[in-house]
Amino acid sequence: MQQSYNPSRMIIIGGGVGPLAGVDLHRQIIELTETTGRDQDHLRVLHLSCSDMIPDRTEALLGGNPEGPALGMARILTAAEACCDRMFLQGYAAVPCNTFHAPAIWDRFQQALAEAGSRLQVLNMISITIDHIRTCYPGIRRIGIMSTTGTRKTGVYAGLLAEAGYETVQTDDQELLHEMIYNTSYGIKAVAPVSGEAMGIGRRILAELQDKGAEAVILGCTELPLALPESQYRGIPLINPVRLLALELIRSVRQ
Repeated sequence: MQQSYNPSRMIIIGGGVGPLAGVDLHRQIIELTETTGRDQDHLRVLHLSCSDMIPDRTEALLGGNPEGPALGMARILTAAEACCDRMFLQGYAAVPCNTFHAPAIWDRFQQALAEAGSRLQVLNMISITIDHIRTCYPGIRRIGIMSTTGTRKTGVYAGLLAEAGYETVQTDDQELLHEMIYNTSYGIKAVAPVSGEAMGIGRRILAELQDKGAEAVILGCTELPLALPESQYRGIPLINPVRLLALELIRSVRQ
């Protein structure tokens, strides 16, 4: 049976980080929404993709300038909120970029929204992911993480997982994983559809993490599920934060 939703609420996607990740989140919201087959059953979604306004998050973290992406995304979401206000809607927003959730960026972003007087409800993808693991995989204690260099160096996942009592494992070749995402010849950000070389690197790293004892692997860059779309690899779950974010956004506007 189709679920009802609250018509006074709208989903907002802070896109462009990277662009395909925003499109993937939007696609999953559509695919995961229960309908009777009518266009009119779908949820209200405002997707703003303004990549030129948001510096690369890894470069910002490694270069000591987290304010750049934080303020850029805050401007985008306040513009989206103005649209919600004109339509008398409450916005439920999300940013489909794991590295953006590094505290140095996320906290400044939240501060900027507060300074602007924003009433947006902004979902945190990292918290949603860890809550999902705790609830759905209670017996798992050793988690593999695949992520950008910025996410890894700032401990975006590792720190929160450690606080929750998990042990984490990561690849010994972070540079190769980084190239899988960023390489201008075959990287996920540069080539669409995803290249065979990028997919091959992803599977090599998954095999390494499993050999190290990973019982589940978080695809901790929103581009990674584009190259690794499976729900599991050789029997271990692949945790897709974008999918979890889509489900939580749907739940939020159906309360």
